[in-house]
Amino acid sequence: MAAVKVLEVLRRAARAILLTITASYFLIDLIFFSVVRPLRRRIMALSWMRRSREWVGKLNRYASLVLLLVPWLILEPIKPMGFLLFTHKHHLAATLLITGGEVVKLTLFEQLFDMTKPKLMTFHWFAWCYSRWQAAIEYLRSLPLWRRMRDWYGTVRAWARRRWYFQ
Repeated sequence: MAAVKVLEVLRRAARAILLTITASYFLIDLIFFSVVRPLRRRIMALSWMRRSREWVGKLNRYASLVLLLVPWLILEPIKPMGFLLFTHKHHLAATLLITGGEVVKLTLFEQLFDMTKPKLMTFHWFAWCYSRWQAAIEYLRSLPLWRRMRDWYGTVRAWARRRWYFQ
């Protein structure tokens, strides 16, 4: 009986730890995503990106899926590798790897997703998952905490612009 209670406590603790790690993992993506958007707009305005957009538009839906997945599979392990470096006290290397890897991954992934989205939406499973993702994002945006965080972000951003851009 006591062993069952201990196992249940351990199981709940492991779930809490895993949930915390997962939430932190996605929070890092969201933070970098807000930084990457202006960079993405500039890159998308380049002429070679328009040509690549045309090339991607000619691909079939399976090739579009592969085009989206391959860079993600290559770049996604960069974050855990950075955390591993951090645990081995290589703080600067870990920070640079996580920061650089996230900027490259999110910039590239967002551009490729934007280019391949019409083809990917022809997969029923993808359209279903994407609609669930959009619903979750809309729910999060409707929360008061989200609005407070957006207000805080705007305040910090305005302060940073006044502090560093206009001196």
